Amino acid sequence: MERSCTDNNGQISLDYLIGVTIFLLTFIFVFAFIPGMFSPFHSNSDEITMAADRTAAVLVENVLAAGGAGDKQPCILDAAAISQFTSDLSSPVSSVQLRQSLGLNTSSTTQYNLEVVIEEQGKPARVINNGQVPGTTNVGQSKRYALIRDPSGSGIDAYPGRAAIITVRVW
Repeated sequence: MERSCTDNNGQISLDYLIGVTIFLLTFIFVFAFIPGMFSPFHSNSDEITMAADRTAAVLVENVLAAGGAGDKQPCILDAAAISQFTSDLSSPVSSVQLRQSLGLNTSSTTQYNLEVVIEEQGKPARVINNGQVPGTTNVGQSKRYALIRDPSGSGIDAYPGRAAIITVRVW
């Protein structure tokens, strides 16, 4: 093959143009995907998980616990306290005070919604919900194991096989 032209100036211009184009496309690609690399670190999932854990602990150890004001039995839940909690959470006035005592209304800008699911052994799950379940936001979840006191029993015989899993979701 014989070359008809001995001038290489046109080839250098094309090489330079292709090189700069590839460099710019790579540069734009890198800067377009850098924010996506750091997005897991900008979520508030740790804060929500801690709020769910704190709320679950307060519920199981204090609000739903069986016993008097100074004699609460952690992880042993009272059926009457569960019913009272359900009615308080559905009432607009009582709901605000209850949510503040659980630490869910920390300020005017930070307000969390709450869902409590109580799954008793051999019974259908009870869902106590305060707010629409989210579709795309972060949800913190915590589970606690407890016993549900039988209202007809007394003493240690009040807990025959009524194990329950309490799931608390906060968003």
